[in-house]
Amino acid sequence: MKKLTELVLLTVLLALFSQAEANPFVYNYEALRIGGLVFTALLVAGGVTVLCWGQCKQKRKDEEDASKI
Repeated sequence: MKKLTELVLLTVLLALFSQAEANPFVYNYEALRIGGLVFTALLVAGGVTVLCWGQCKQKRKDEEDASKI
């Protein structure tokens, strides 16, 4: 998952900066907005993953046996 996230982020950044402008003070606001939305979506997905990380683990058989005592 980490490698996929890095690949997507790198691809988006390269796509945003690959368009060379003659004037450095003219910005492509649509590309900037889309990049910001992608970055925000990745941050939200990462936050949800961190919050749910401990909730989805399977119990081992040893832990189940100890809880029955």
